[in-house]
Amino acid sequence: MSRSTKILLTISLIALAIVSALTYLNLSSAPYSSAKSQAKDIAEEKAGIVEADYFGNYTRQKQYYAVGGLTKNEKYRYIIINAKSGKTEVVNKNNAPVRQTVIDGVAQRYNAKKILHINLGIYKDKPTWEVAFQKKNGSIGYNLVDFRSGKSIQIINNI
Repeated sequence: MSRSTKILLTISLIALAIVSALTYLNLSSAPYSSAKSQAKDIAEEKAGIVEADYFGNYTRQKQYYAVGGLTKNEKYRYIIINAKSGKTEVVNKNNAPVRQTVIDGVAQRYNAKKILHINLGIYKDKPTWEVAFQKKNGSIGYNLVDFRSGKSIQIINNI
């Protein structure tokens, strides 16, 4: 095999590997992108959210998608969508603590080095934040926080 053939074969294999990797990444993110897009459409239709700025994927006993954003009247609200049944629940922010307050409270309470995510869903028939965090010692924790009161409902720590 000549040197130019080896180079051409190597370049072809590298190109094939890159195309395969990009195709895999695109296909693996498609369900998430589709769920996000559908959830935003439902949020606009059922909750009047026209300017969405939050999307969450809550998975506990059941899976929920949540979208948060402003309505035409400039009111902030969330819609929680059961991923299996499609049942929705609209919750207005009103007197509930804002998302950043919940994040700050969990970070302070559990000495978190990093907040991994905050997702809104339903736990025991109530809107609930799930906050995942990493502690300074490297362990992972999950804190369920009541949407309306901001009080901790359940903690799973040192995973």
